[in-house]
Amino acid sequence: MIKYILLFLLGYFLIRFIFGFVLPVYRTTKQVKKQFGEMQQKMQEQFGGATEQETPVQPTPKPKTVQKEYIDFEEVKG
Repeated sequence: MIKYILLFLLGYFLIRFIFGFVLPVYRTTKQVKKQFGEMQQKMQEQFGGATEQETPVQPTPKPKTVQKEYIDFEEVKG
């Protein structure tokens, strides 16, 4: 008799765990992945098309360096 009660309680808690925790987490994860994929697709549509049409960037020539007078720094103790 006690064996059946324990099996019933174990089954009850197992079903509550599956339907109360595992299934909602699975559904939420699936929904978040779907929304993330949609957002990623929208970003590619917005920015993906613009980057393909741009011309390659030409490297800019380095500006000539100007030598300036160097002043030594002396620490003042006070």
